[in-house]
Amino acid sequence: MKGYKDSVIPPLISDFTPLQGFCISEKGSGSKKSGINESSATDTILKERGRREKMSDKYSVLRSMVPNLFTISKPTREKIVHDTVNYIKCLEEEIKRLEGIKKLQVQEPKAAKPVLSRFANQKSSVDVTVSSGATFFAIRFPFKPDIITKIVKVFDKHHAEVLVATVSVDEQQLLTFTVTIVLGSEGGNTIQKIKEEIVALEVVF
Repeated sequence: MKGYKDSVIPPLISDFTPLQGFCISEKGSGSKKSGINESSATDTILKERGRREKMSDKYSVLRSMVPNLFTISKPTREKIVHDTVNYIKCLEEEIKRLEGIKKLQVQEPKAAKPVLSRFANQKSSVDVTVSSGATFFAIRFPFKPDIITKIVKVFDKHHAEVLVATVSVDEQQLLTFTVTIVLGSEGGNTIQKIKEEIVALEVVF
C-alpha cells in the first residue's frame, strides 16, 4: 500500500498487567473455604460423640437403679428402658400400699395399757400380759414329767407363733416357763382358752 509503514503500528504488549487493586486468587479462596468445612465437620463429630457419651452414662445410671438388670451382663437399651418403666410402676404400687397402711394406723385408736390376767394358788400361778399385739405368759408349776411338753402342745393347738421362750427349774423343783406369742385376729378369745387349758394341766398333775 502506498504510504504504509510498519512503524506506524505500535508493537504488541507482551506482558498483561491487571488493573491496579484488582486481584483474583481462586486457589487461596478455595483453601479458605475447604478449611472452614473441615473445622465445621470436626465440631459436628465432637458434639455427636459427646452426646452419645452422655446418653451412655444415663443408661448406665438407669441400669444401676433397677435390681433385675444386675444379673444381665450387657442389656440392650430397649431392655433397660422397659425394665425401668416396670420398676417405677412397682414402686408406685408399693407407695400406695404403704400409704394405705399408714392411714389405717392413724385411724386406729391409741394403744391401750397392757391387759393383765392372773391365776394363782399355793403351788402354781399363770400370769398373762397382753400388749401391742403380743402376749406374754409366765407359768409356774411344780415340776413333773412331761409338763413342758403338755404346755407346748397347748400353744401349738391354738396356732400360736412363739417369739421367745425360756424354761428353768429351781432347787425346790418349781418349774418357771415364760413365753411370748403372737396370735391371729381372734386373739382375745384364744388367749383365754390357752390360759384355761394351761390351768387345767396344773389341776390334772
